Amino acid sequence: MTEAEETITETIDGAEEVRDPLDGLVEKTRIDPGAPFTPEVLERLVALKKDDRAAFEKLRAQLKDAGGRVTALDEALAEESGDAGGRGPTEADILIDLAQAAELFHTADGTGFVDLDINGHRETWPIRSKGFRRWLARRFFEATQGAPSSEALASALNVIEAKAHFDAPEREVYVRVGGLDGRLYLDLADETWRAVEIDVTGWQVVDNPPVRFRRAAGMQPLPMPLRGGSVETLRSFLNLKADTDFVLVVAWALACLRDCGPYPVIVLSGEQGSAKSTFSLFCGRCLTRIPRPYAPCHERTATCSSPRAMDMCSPSTMYRACQRGFPTRSAGSPPAAASPCANSTLTRTRCCSTQPVR
Repeated sequence: MTEAEETITETIDGAEEVRDPLDGLVEKTRIDPGAPFTPEVLERLVALKKDDRAAFEKLRAQLKDAGGRVTALDEALAEESGDAGGRGPTEADILIDLAQAAELFHTADGTGFVDLDINGHRETWPIRSKGFRRWLARRFFEATQGAPSSEALASALNVIEAKAHFDAPEREVYVRVGGLDGRLYLDLADETWRAVEIDVTGWQVVDNPPVRFRRAAGMQPLPMPLRGGSVETLRSFLNLKADTDFVLVVAWALACLRDCGPYPVIVLSGEQGSAKSTFSLFCGRCLTRIPRPYAPCHERTATCSSPRAMDMCSPSTMYRACQRGFPTRSAGSPPAAASPCANSTLTRTRCCSTQPVR
């Protein structure tokens, strides 16, 4: 053996075995709770957390069972890794950060709203609505592959709503019909949130209307409008006594497309079987596409109805009455077919204010 080989052999024999600081750490912690806080152990734990998170979490659980102070250990590991934030962001902090991708605003009454960019189109939702909660939960899952707790979601919504109220601009939100700069906008309520823009020169379908709309419960999409039609086609579907009644119907329908009041209230009168229910159902679906238009039982209900109920139908309200002033058919029974007969429906219009009397 040469002299160099002898030197190498002696060096290997004299070298001490370098042990992993984590070997036997659980047993040491049972005796000494400060064992995990030594510099070499902290350095090794930081490396283990970065390289093998599953092994780190398993060791952390064992240290907790052995009586170790894992909360203080997390803070020490954060300081060792250079994270001055301590334990890191909470679920609520992550949700609030994700909401920054949306545009916040509020209405005059202080209600918070949010504009969401979804598949290339804008959607407007109240901050407390299910639509925004679903969007926020989905973004959280995409970021963390987990679900936020109900407490974290509630806390985040409180902060987001406060930011919308104090730090965001004020805007007006419409239902179905809105107006801006001499133009009217009719919400089609389709999946892409398109609207019909109407001005003195005509109409066109716009993808992102400048006004904001909210979707009330029960609203259904309107059909895509086509050019070349005539309002005279509507006459054959209505059981009217005279052409002058049809003029009133057209005037009332056009008034429903106005963005501000006062609005006319259409009044239908006729005997049983004169298709008053069919009339109101047909016109309501043409203008607002709801399952059944809001039809009050008597005139007092029409003038004292809530603004939400009026929004659900249209800016105006249909009032059906027989000669005695009461409806001739219950709301749950099927309407009669509209067929021309001697007992035609008489039509009148009355004016109501923009805000119903309470």
